[in-house]
Amino acid sequence: MSTLTTNIPEARPSGVTHGSKEASMHAVVLNVTVTEADAATAALRDQVVPQVSGTPGFVAGYWIRLDASRGTAVVVFESQDAARSAAAEAQPPGDLIAFDSVEVGEVVANA
Repeated sequence: MSTLTTNIPEARPSGVTHGSKEASMHAVVLNVTVTEADAATAALRDQVVPQVSGTPGFVAGYWIRLDASRGTAVVVFESQDAARSAAAEAQPPGDLIAFDSVEVGEVVANA
């Protein structure tokens, strides 16, 4: 059995600024082990993506297949609070995948 690694930093006080900008976007990064690739892909498209994209503060999400049994998701939110909340509520779709790690980090650049 694998141990789930979590790294969800404490929330900063609201109104924290970086330079002249408001607090920056944060991302939830999930690393997963896939047990049933075809069923997991269907659940991802039919259940997970619609649910996650409706989460408050959602900006963008990317789900990446690394190989037949591993994947990574990067889901960006408007704030650290929104990302932390989403990470705390994240649940794998049944036994199709297992979370290996769930982390929240600040988005420092994007293109």
